[in-house]
Amino acid sequence: MGINWDQHLLAPLQRVFGQPINYRPKNGIAFDTEGIFDRPYSKEFETLDGSSEINTTSPIIGVRLCQFLREPKQGDRLFIYSDNTLYVVSDVQPDSHGGVKLILNVCK
Repeated sequence: MGINWDQHLLAPLQRVFGQPINYRPKNGIAFDTEGIFDRPYSKEFETLDGSSEINTTSPIIGVRLCQFLREPKQGDRLFIYSDNTLYVVSDVQPDSHGGVKLILNVCK
């Protein structure tokens, strides 16, 4: 019998660290849910000539797939109440345990 990662790990983590958000699918109805928000997500890229590296940072949020009618998609938006900021989803990274890491960009 497999481990129910959502029940035993993701749900308790959301109860402790989750923040209220309003998720706004590109083609759907907005709804309130929770996510674990982290501002600094650093990613390094090597330049084309290999002489140096470029470091970029993006905010991320971890969410539970069971809270969504449809899987999150690139281009969806979300509003984080505590941050009072609207973000657009630039990348979706499933974790194979019922959670998804959403890489975000701030909407201007």
